[in-house]
Amino acid sequence: MFKIDLNHKLFKTVALLIIFSNVLLTIYMYDKVKSFIETRAYHRAETLKNYFSSMRYVYHQQFMKSDLKIDNSTIGFLPAHASSLISDKFSELSNNDISLRNVTNRPRNPANKADVFEEEAMEYFKNNPYADMHLAKISKNNKRYLNYTYPLKIEQYCLKCHGTKEEAMPSIRERYDTGYDYKLGDIRGVTSIKIPLESIADQTMEIFYKTMAMIWFSIIFLLTIIHFAIKALMKKDIEQKEILKKEVEVKTSYLKKQQSELQHLFGILKTVKDFNQILINAKDVDELIKNTTLSMHSNTSFANVKISLCEDGELVVKSSVGIIKETEITQVERDVFDNNRYIFLKNFDETLHEECMEKVKKYGIIEIYSLPLRKYHNAQEALGTITIYSKEDKGFSKEERDLIDELSGDIGFAINSFYQKEAINKLSFYDPLTNLANQSLFEKHITQALENSYKNMKYGALMFMDIDNFKSVNDLMGQDEGNRVLKETANRLAMQLKDVSMISRFGSDKFLVLVENLSNKQESAAVIAEEYAKQILEITKEPFTLKDKTFYLTCSIGIALFFDDVETAALLLNQAEYAMRTAKKDGKNIIRFYDSSLQESTKSRSLLIQNIKEALKERRFFVLYQKQFDKDKKAVGAEALIRWQHPTIGVISPAEFIPLAEESGVIKEIGRFVLDNAADLLTSWAKDDAKKEWRISVNVSPLQFRDAGFVNEIKELISTKMIDPNKLRLELTEGVLIDNQKSAMKKIEELNVFGVSLSIDDFGTGYSSLGYLKHLKIDELKIDQSFVMGLLNNNSDKTIVKTIIMMGKEFNFEVIAEGVETKEQFELLKEMGCDLFQGFHLSKPSRAEDL
Repeated sequence: MFKIDLNHKLFKTVALLIIFSNVLLTIYMYDKVKSFIETRAYHRAETLKNYFSSMRYVYHQQFMKSDLKIDNSTIGFLPAHASSLISDKFSELSNNDISLRNVTNRPRNPANKADVFEEEAMEYFKNNPYADMHLAKISKNNKRYLNYTYPLKIEQYCLKCHGTKEEAMPSIRERYDTGYDYKLGDIRGVTSIKIPLESIADQTMEIFYKTMAMIWFSIIFLLTIIHFAIKALMKKDIEQKEILKKEVEVKTSYLKKQQSELQHLFGILKTVKDFNQILINAKDVDELIKNTTLSMHSNTSFANVKISLCEDGELVVKSSVGIIKETEITQVERDVFDNNRYIFLKNFDETLHEECMEKVKKYGIIEIYSLPLRKYHNAQEALGTITIYSKEDKGFSKEERDLIDELSGDIGFAINSFYQKEAINKLSFYDPLTNLANQSLFEKHITQALENSYKNMKYGALMFMDIDNFKSVNDLMGQDEGNRVLKETANRLAMQLKDVSMISRFGSDKFLVLVENLSNKQESAAVIAEEYAKQILEITKEPFTLKDKTFYLTCSIGIALFFDDVETAALLLNQAEYAMRTAKKDGKNIIRFYDSSLQESTKSRSLLIQNIKEALKERRFFVLYQKQFDKDKKAVGAEALIRWQHPTIGVISPAEFIPLAEESGVIKEIGRFVLDNAADLLTSWAKDDAKKEWRISVNVSPLQFRDAGFVNEIKELISTKMIDPNKLRLELTEGVLIDNQKSAMKKIEELNVFGVSLSIDDFGTGYSSLGYLKHLKIDELKIDQSFVMGLLNNNSDKTIVKTIIMMGKEFNFEVIAEGVETKEQFELLKEMGCDLFQGFHLSKPSRAEDL
């Protein structure tokens, strides 16, 4: 009977699942078919548009070439008249209610007058000059249509009829007083195609219904066959019924004999069940331990349950439930914790610790089982202990010992999971250096603050603080002392600004302060926000003591007020940051508010970033190469230099677009483009007797270098292009190498092993330090052009250049100077011992084919 029922249930379950799945499929296909109706209408309109545009263009050209004089007999040949006649004929011949018209809001032919929907389309194209089509679902004469329109723009040949009246064809001037004074590119009208949706829907849905009917018929047919097959099997199942019945009776008899043992096991299972529920519902470690001890003690076999955890290196009792209710750690538990292994006490004798023996005698304890709590089975250290006492004459049964073993593992795992969750939460939302909220948490609070501002109708303020000249602290005192300044700054802000909504470290030496509910008037809110900002200025001015030296620092602050007109947290952050940058530009140690002029600057930056992305897609970037020479002015290689050919502005300098490309992340794609271009050039040079020994230097952005897959990308590029890796030299800035030395060194070692050579670009302008140079396997130092520029007139620059060259010799690096623009600079650098040279004096950047 069991198998018969199972077959029935299985069949019903499978049949229901199949039917349910097919219902979902039918609904899904119905939605898809519905959406496909508009797609079909759109494609039909596209086809008509392409044909009609082609015909209109050819007809216009032929008409203009004919130089036909327009009178009452030839007026039908005018493009506008001909288009309307063709449209009317098309509508007459079309049996599916499709209309196709050229229309304008200033018609010479009344038949070309735009209707209300077409006028809306023309207005759309005037407001969106780059749009090439407009779609709208409309209702006309109680029918639904897809109205597809595209603009009719004035082209050069159109001006003969629609330019100034004085320049129009004589026959046109004589006949019409309207439709003039259009300029090249103006919207003259639109081509309007109206596709009825009902007819397309009827055709499409008919196919859908036929298809789904066939599918449903197939499914029902198959299920019917399966049903009869299962019915045939039932006969055999019935024959086995008696055999199964006898087996059940035997097993029932056996189970009755084990009834008492089952009751005992039931208690154990209940404990397991309760504990699983505790694991699911516990909100923290304390709740988990408390409920666990209570649950385990509910098993009558466990006279006392005690759980202890290690806190700050000491074992502490967290919960003890039962006859003893201990609050102190016993020697047994210390041994279990220290040795990370269980202790099972049964035969108590004089070797037992005195304190345990007293409890054994006092409470009639038969057995003690104490185990370490571990985060996983083979963990080398324990998290704590669990100790259970039994008063049962038989002590702990095997099942109870197994239960305790399993629960101890689960408890340890659960406790460790809570610890990990706490650690992950802290890492996810708090800055590890200052313990302030990080950017992620702060942005969530900004979003909530914007909502609250809208509800309360009160202004709030976001203050963007940046420490002035913080880089000098790192350069002079080291990064550890710089971190001390950041932590001290965070502490000062937290202590002094206790009534603000939130303080965050935004990264590096930047901090954010969020203040809410300032005032319902903008002027009052600005005054209050400025007072907060002044407090921050004063906080920063307090001296910092680093290695017995006193440092005086200042900060620049940008303030962005928000009310109900700021849409996103990102926009507000952008406004505050730009206000801060304005403060930097205006002299530092001051406060600046975001205003409309900065808003325009923001829009310009956003537009330029978008232009960069479009330029990358449209391949408007190109690469120039500037040769590099040795002391004898023999070319040894070239540096790849990215340029942007803007369609209207012309060539744009990298200094203008590289920072924005870095900010938007597009720099990665630009970097890959330059590397790929350089690799192709190296491949072609391999066949050139002179250039096959040249190398190409390529700048690598910090964002590109920090990418986890950067090294693999370089390896794949070299392998795919089959170039000599030693001929590719990657130029890195010092900041990249300092930010995460461990990660940077690992990547550099991988590149070294693969054969790629490396250069430190703009050396001397950043963190120049022997401390990191001695650990890095690089090939070249590149002297920044700012030092070369002042070489002949500035003793400081000359000293710096000499020092860099000496450092290069000491570490066996090649030294190259960039920006060598005069013979005097070249000769002096050569005299100082510089190895390589690059600049306008020797060679200007040029196309690869001109090298």
